[in-house]
Amino acid sequence: MADLSAAHSFLEQYSQAVSAIVDALSPSVVRVERRDDGRGGGRRWRMGRSRVNHGSGVIIDAEKGHIVTSYHVVSGTQDVRIHTSDGKVIEGNRIGKDPDTDLALIQIKAEGLKAASFGDSNALQVGAAVIALGNPDGDGVIATSGIISALKRELRGPSGQIMSGLIQTSALFNPGMSGGPLVNSQGQIIGLNTASMTEAQGINIAVASATISKIIADLAEHGTVRRPRLGVAGERQRLYEGLASHHNLTQTHGVYVHEVVENSPAARAGIVAGDILVSAGGEAVAGIDDLNRVLTHFKIGDDLPVKLLRKLELIDIAVKLSDEQAA
Repeated sequence: MADLSAAHSFLEQYSQAVSAIVDALSPSVVRVERRDDGRGGGRRWRMGRSRVNHGSGVIIDAEKGHIVTSYHVVSGTQDVRIHTSDGKVIEGNRIGKDPDTDLALIQIKAEGLKAASFGDSNALQVGAAVIALGNPDGDGVIATSGIISALKRELRGPSGQIMSGLIQTSALFNPGMSGGPLVNSQGQIIGLNTASMTEAQGINIAVASATISKIIADLAEHGTVRRPRLGVAGERQRLYEGLASHHNLTQTHGVYVHEVVENSPAARAGIVAGDILVSAGGEAVAGIDDLNRVLTHFKIGDDLPVKLLRKLELIDIAVKLSDEQAA
């Protein structure tokens, strides 16, 4: 019979490490319930087990009472109720949301809160051990473990925009774990559970901590996220092969502009309906998703270099970016 002592020792150490991390993080992981209008016109708490009615969250600032969760958990309401791991039930207030990244910020007023800390998602490697936590029932934290399966994944978010820089993990997200933290071996938040695609062989996706930190800072200060917009509506269009070859374009598609918002950055830069955008920020763009992806790397006030086809001419322009509200 094979000697199993080495395997037993490894598994015992792993088990103890996971248990220690779960114990340390449990006070920071909460259940989040959203409140909806009842049919009779009054207000009622929805206690169902569907993900859209409740989920999890994690305390990230004990002094301010800040909790981060998934936007889809609290969409459609301003009022939420928080269940802490020690049995307290606290009225909360949603102070900011960002459907583009499926993130929301909640604030509660309570003493003795314990916050979890953030780790660096930019330093992650495929194969690293992770633990997903949630508090779906309000009766205590549940946890699953796994590894990072892939990095820099993409997924279409609640707003219809592509969310990029996501973490794929083998740690299973059970119902109600949306909005709970994905943590590393040091017990630091490196992601937020956002989607479990059971139809795709149990692929589980988390928003990376680098994204969370950036978005939450804006939500805490402004209640919304200020991000640069061009101010165009467009669609994917195939390029004429001869014209593309003439201008040494290797791509087969561009973004046909069928509308330019008045006084938007695009309008002020001279982009007009009928133009075909082929490059932005030095990267080829073949559709609106490509264009939005490029914009995530730029800030308000930056000059975005754009190449576009106008009839037979290839034109280079610079667009001074502003946010959608200023446009």
